[in-house]
Amino acid sequence: MPRWLKVTIGIFGSLIILFAAATYIFYKTLTASLPAYSGETFSSEIINDIEIRRDSFAIPYITANTDEDIAFALGYIHAQERIFVMDIIRRAGEGRLSEIFGSATIPFDNMFLTIGLKRDAIRNVDLIDPLSRKLLNAYSRGVNHYLTEAKGKYPVEFDVLGYDPYEWQPHHSLIVIRMMAWELNMSWWIDIMFTHLAQKLGEEKVLEILPDYPQNAPYIIPPELKDYPKIPTSFLETDKAFRNFFGMTGTHIGSNNWVVSSDKSESGKPIIANDPHLGYKAPGYWYAVVLNGNEWKTAGVTLPGIPAVVIGKNENVAWTFTNIMLDDADFYLEKIDTSGAKYFFNGKWENLISVKDTIRVKDSSDVIIEILQTHRGPIISSIHPYSILYPDKKRNEPVISMRWTGNDFSDEMLAAIGMNKANDWKEFVAAAKQFAVPGQNFVFADKDNNIGYYFGGKLPIRKTNSPSFIYDGTTDKYDWTGYLQESDKPFLLNPENEFIATANNKVIKDFKYHISNMWEPSSRIDRITELLTEKEKHTVDDYKAYQMDFISPYARQITSFILNAFEGIKVTDQNLKTSLELFREWNYEMDQYSQVPAIYALFLKHLLENIYLDELGSDLFNEFVFVANIPYRSVIQLLHNPSSSWFNDVRTQRRETRDEIIRKSLADALAYLERTLGREVKEWQWGKLHHVVFKHAFSGASSLIDNFVDIGPFPIGGDGTTIFNTEYMFREPIRQFAQFNHKPFENVLGPSMRFIYDFNEPDKFHMILTTGQSGNIMSDHYKDMSLMWLKGEYMKIRTNEDSIKKLNERVFRILKK
Repeated sequence: MPRWLKVTIGIFGSLIILFAAATYIFYKTLTASLPAYSGETFSSEIINDIEIRRDSFAIPYITANTDEDIAFALGYIHAQERIFVMDIIRRAGEGRLSEIFGSATIPFDNMFLTIGLKRDAIRNVDLIDPLSRKLLNAYSRGVNHYLTEAKGKYPVEFDVLGYDPYEWQPHHSLIVIRMMAWELNMSWWIDIMFTHLAQKLGEEKVLEILPDYPQNAPYIIPPELKDYPKIPTSFLETDKAFRNFFGMTGTHIGSNNWVVSSDKSESGKPIIANDPHLGYKAPGYWYAVVLNGNEWKTAGVTLPGIPAVVIGKNENVAWTFTNIMLDDADFYLEKIDTSGAKYFFNGKWENLISVKDTIRVKDSSDVIIEILQTHRGPIISSIHPYSILYPDKKRNEPVISMRWTGNDFSDEMLAAIGMNKANDWKEFVAAAKQFAVPGQNFVFADKDNNIGYYFGGKLPIRKTNSPSFIYDGTTDKYDWTGYLQESDKPFLLNPENEFIATANNKVIKDFKYHISNMWEPSSRIDRITELLTEKEKHTVDDYKAYQMDFISPYARQITSFILNAFEGIKVTDQNLKTSLELFREWNYEMDQYSQVPAIYALFLKHLLENIYLDELGSDLFNEFVFVANIPYRSVIQLLHNPSSSWFNDVRTQRRETRDEIIRKSLADALAYLERTLGREVKEWQWGKLHHVVFKHAFSGASSLIDNFVDIGPFPIGGDGTTIFNTEYMFREPIRQFAQFNHKPFENVLGPSMRFIYDFNEPDKFHMILTTGQSGNIMSDHYKDMSLMWLKGEYMKIRTNEDSIKKLNERVFRILKK
């Protein structure tokens, strides 16, 4: 063998050894952060020993003698599995993202410092009930025990970003609660967008497209709105950019929940179900637990960062949530004096409250900000990228303040603990009365066969019954006069029809107080009602099928307009003929293997553009369709008004009719499908366009990293109007600060978990998450539930002590030092 070949082989062999060693070291580094499921740790900050057993999906079963020890254990295992997500969400709420991300996130820090989540949380720690404070302190000790124990072995995200998490404090858990409330605050978009529409189009034109709802109060556009200066949109774009950055890209922030009575249940006991709809990400929102304490015996899903079961059951009661769509924020155009220190209110100048704060920025100078507040709340019009990154003292934009329920004191922690421990429906409702934000429809049942509904949230009382615009801040005419008394809140117990269901719809008729103008289209609640009424009795297996249901009553309505528009029209194009025939035979199921949903979805997208885009322009159109329930409801409203001028394309000389626009939209849809999927209709399956991906925070950095940290893509059926909500965006997401680049029909939001409980089987419930229990990308439990979720499969989680004691494979103990 030639010497040069021997040398080459030697070098090559050395490189292989070095590569293997580097790979091994890299692997060991990544896996070092995996939590220990077996073994023990010692702490002087617990009262008694704690035992944690985990099943094959890493569901923890915590056994402890005291409530404080349960809270400690929750803090410890939440941090084990989700510390990076917990740290990022508290950093966002505290205005500390720029410490690790640099100047790109300064606008986000400015936004949340201005809104005041950190200030409010620190204040509220001193105001909450002593029980809440005690459990938050214990939870913080548990998180911090992990932080101390795992130092140097944190998940890989911390190494990539080059920082360590700081100590957890009780107010951080309150920030997590308020961050969820902020995510569900849709007034932030709706009120501003409606104002922009009215400013551009005028009252008569805009009232045609503002979505109405049966029995809803009519829109009242404030007369002074016509005299307002142009309202800026830049602070809205900052919030949208943050949501995009954080993976909260969907806007159908809703859910389904329902319960049937013992008389409508095959088992003879109530059966209850829930599937909360939130934006998709990896890991998902929820973390499942079984708590086995002396007095705290509760099971269900928790939100990492909070020491309580959010949705679940105990030995006596089960409860579920959907978003009320509560209008809990209003906006006011303020008049500021030339000094910038006073605002005009009720005929005199009042002093603005000024608060200074600091944004610390990685590899850059600190940024000092001044936050101004009126008696209503913070001035939020300064929340936009350029005011911080590129200050312009000459910029002279309208000054807008915000009044938000989330800035007021409330004790959701006390509400959660009360619900976790409730012995019957009366104690559950008493606990729910402490709940303020985000406003939730509580559907519940108890072991005595009672089923019920409670309106969980603070409802502002206003002098006007249609607060969907920016209002004049120089007068108290539009100020809140307080909150609705508990005795006046909607409540329902054991109704005659033997079931209760909510799906972000208007839950009561002829209510004299304004709740919302932001209801979802009635499609999901209509379909749920169909399913619950067409059978006399229901089972858990029925519920599983209902949660996977892809039939859209909304599509049924739209299809009737399509077919009517082609009545008497000679059709020569073969694909158009085939499409119309498919529509006639369609059962309105948005099946991923069917071609009709793809044709329908493309038609609807083009219909929105053909109706609204010519008069709104691109920017305002994108604002209008951003919150998807608005265009869904608006277009149905317009289709029932064939003479509406909205169907006329102002860019042409002739006047188009409704049916012409419908026919054009279907032609546009078919042209898109032919270009994208080919001319053969058989190739147009919905699942080829409609995919779901659960994206990690690092998604988008490179395709190689995406393949490692993202879960999916998976083809999927449904849309934003099916019970199995698979929302896609009607527009491309904002590009500024873009981290996620969604395809046109990418499913960005839907059931973040599924929960079913039959009171006839008190020691088990059925549940599935979108991803897995762990947020650690190296864990076997990072994505072990995703395919089950996709297929409609469930875990069967047992809660009795005998079942728990049989889990001997993975036992971890926290021992008293």
